[in-house]
Amino acid sequence: MENNKLFEKNVLLIHGFNGIPKIFDYFKQELEKQSYNVILPDFPIRDEITVEKYFNIFDKYKSYLNDNLIVVAHSIGNPMFIKYISKNNLNIGQYISLAGFSRDYYNEGKDILNEKVKLTILTKKEKDDAKRLILKRDSIYSDNDHIVPFDLLKEFCQDIASEAMLIKNIGHMGKKSGLEELPEVIKIIYNQV
Repeated sequence: MENNKLFEKNVLLIHGFNGIPKIFDYFKQELEKQSYNVILPDFPIRDEITVEKYFNIFDKYKSYLNDNLIVVAHSIGNPMFIKYISKNNLNIGQYISLAGFSRDYYNEGKDILNEKVKLTILTKKEKDDAKRLILKRDSIYSDNDHIVPFDLLKEFCQDIASEAMLIKNIGHMGKKSGLEELPEVIKIIYNQV
């Protein structure tokens, strides 16, 4: 009996506040070598971010959102993704969060970011839905994230009952972190195929 999962090798990459980080290019390149179909939408960034605009982009890829899909989300993309699958009751096969958070926080001098983070606070239902709707959950975070407070990064893992992976000195993993590769994500994905 053939395993249909092998023929459904779709990976959705969801970026955050500042756009597509360098590590997403690395993920795309590595996964395409193994015949994965990598979906890398352009979500709104900075002052353009709204829940509705993120949802409009997700709607375009809704047919991919199923229990064969692998999702990798960065920063603000994490709560946006969870809000969307909760609202639409969508089952997802595997989800890897990078610098994920579920409640708001404050960064001095980053007014637009602070305003947008307030849009993404997850409700208890949305957190419970993440546990119910996503089959496999992993969360990667760092000890020197300059954006999301460390306690919130750890709390997110508990909120969605994910396997937590602390990697030292990789920052927020976004554009300003300078991180170009994150092989741990590729290893997590390959172990599931």
